Amino acid sequence: MGQVIVEKSGNQPGVLAVARASDWWVDKFSPILAVFYATASLVGRPLLPLLGHLVVLLLSLLVGAIYVSVLNDWTDLADDAAAGKTNRLAGRSPRFVGLVIGGCVLLGCGFGYYYWQLSPQSALLYLGAWVVYSLYSLPPARLKVRGLAGVLADACGAHVFPQLLTVSVVGQWTGQAVPTAWWLAVGAWVLACGVHNILWHQLSDADADAQAQVDTFVLRQGVRRARHLGLWVVFPVEVVAFGGMLISNYNGWALGLLGVYAGLEWCRLRVFGHRPQVLALDSRIVLSDYYKLFYPLAFLLAQSLRYPADGVVLVLHLLLFGGYAWQFVQEGNLYGRVLLHKLRPGRA
Repeated sequence: MGQVIVEKSGNQPGVLAVARASDWWVDKFSPILAVFYATASLVGRPLLPLLGHLVVLLLSLLVGAIYVSVLNDWTDLADDAAAGKTNRLAGRSPRFVGLVIGGCVLLGCGFGYYYWQLSPQSALLYLGAWVVYSLYSLPPARLKVRGLAGVLADACGAHVFPQLLTVSVVGQWTGQAVPTAWWLAVGAWVLACGVHNILWHQLSDADADAQAQVDTFVLRQGVRRARHLGLWVVFPVEVVAFGGMLISNYNGWALGLLGVYAGLEWCRLRVFGHRPQVLALDSRIVLSDYYKLFYPLAFLLAQSLRYPADGVVLVLHLLLFGGYAWQFVQEGNLYGRVLLHKLRPGRA
């Protein structure tokens, strides 16, 4: 029987560290903000008057994200012990876990009530994420070990419900009807992204899950079939749906920055030989950098030109995700120097 790996530290990590906030803050929240900005742009409304509402949305989703992370680690303690994996709740008291989960549930009910006053649709989308993730982790349902049901539950809880909630509340807060085409494009895109992400995680954890006898979709179907599903079904749906978003909500900045992202991938290939991958282990997920950095920036730039006061939101966004954005500045500087050196006449 394996033992859960406990991180040695003089002090116990705080709630955000236990909830692995660094693992999901950029990956989940930046694309959510991108859809917020894009939906506001689509209905023709400035962002700055919505800033207070945006804070409420982020706080409500942050509470849900902490609940999901702590609940998942708590219900995975035995499986992680069998696999010899690190679990940040190892050594934490049941009282601590109960306080965090209970506090999150209490706050979540408060946000759920707020969203119900806004519209039943928004409340159902918000609470839907809580319900599906509870079913994903908690026995006897524990959808995580029920094959495709677990894949869909994770995709809906982490991506579909939060993103569609974002579309819903922007429509409610602005008093504008959001076009059906946008709902459909965003829904298809986030579902495909969600399935893509959970397949990647299950493929990465396949050996540990096999050791712990966690019956995930990848272990049921096999690595080969899971990769083929991701490569030939899920990823094409993701690309087509995102293309539908670009068509439904045309933005020249989005297309221009898509070219910048393509140039970045070309530099990665030329300098380091790193090819864009769909489901390769130990590599980034193709297009994820675009979704997390360039797509939100595209609409922030467009909104700032249309409504100059929205430049405040652009600055705040860069403050929230400044570390992530700075990585690309440094990366671009590196590629520029390497390529300039290669093109310099008479170099050794």
